[in-house]
Amino acid sequence: MDQEELINAYLEGKLSPEDQRLFEQLLENQPEYKTILEEHRQLKIAVTLEERSKIKDFLEELDQKEKGIPKSKGGLRSWIYSGIAACAIVLAGLFLWTSLSMTPGEKIYKSYYETYPNLIAPTVRGESQANLESDAFLAFDNKDYEKAAVLFENLQHEPDSDYAVFYLGICQLELGRPEKAIPLFLKVREDASNPDQITATWYAALGYFQLNKLEEGTQAVNKVARTEGHPLQAKAQELAEILK
Repeated sequence: MDQEELINAYLEGKLSPEDQRLFEQLLENQPEYKTILEEHRQLKIAVTLEERSKIKDFLEELDQKEKGIPKSKGGLRSWIYSGIAACAIVLAGLFLWTSLSMTPGEKIYKSYYETYPNLIAPTVRGESQANLESDAFLAFDNKDYEKAAVLFENLQHEPDSDYAVFYLGICQLELGRPEKAIPLFLKVREDASNPDQITATWYAALGYFQLNKLEEGTQAVNKVARTEGHPLQAKAQELAEILK
C-alpha cells in the first residue's frame, strides 16, 4: 500500500486496528506525515462540500424547472427527480475518488494540458500527393498518435526537423509517456528568440507535472512566464502564481 492509499484508508476508517496503531505511531515519529494527512483531510472536506453544493444547486434548479409539470404527473416527476439525484451523488463520489487519487502534479497536468494543434501541414482529404510529412499529420489530426509517433520518429532525422521532434513529444504525452516526451521537448533548439522552443518548454513543464516532478515543472513554467509576447505567457503566469 503506497502513501496515498495508506492515508486515504486511514481517513476512511478502513485500516485494521493493528495497521491504524502503526500508522498513528508513524504520525508521532514523523511529523511531516501529519502535514500530509491534514492536507488530504482538508482536500477531502473541500471537495465534498463543493460537490454537495453543486448537487444542491443542480437539484434546486431542476425543481424550479419541473414545477410546471401537472400534479397528475407527480409520480413520474418524483421518479425522475430521485433518479437524477442518485446519479448526481454517484458522479460526485466518482469525482471525489478521481480527484483524491491524483497527485498534485497530475491535477495541474489535467487542468492545463491541451493538445497542440497541427500548424505545419494542414491535411486535406483526397489530396493526390502523399508524403511522410502529410501522412504523419493526417494520423495526428485523426488522433492516431501511435501511428503519428512512428512517422514523426522517422521525420526527426531530416534537416530542419524541430517540428517533427516537437510533435513526436506531443504524441508521447497523448499516449501517457511523459518520460519519453520531455527529452524530445528539450531537444528543440535552445534559442531565446525561437517561439517554438518556448512552446516546447511549456509542454516539457506539463510532462514534468504529469510525473509529479513539481520543482522541474515549476522552473519550466517560470521560464515561459518570463517570455514577453509569447502566446502562452499569460497562462504560464497564472500557473506560476498558483505554484508560489
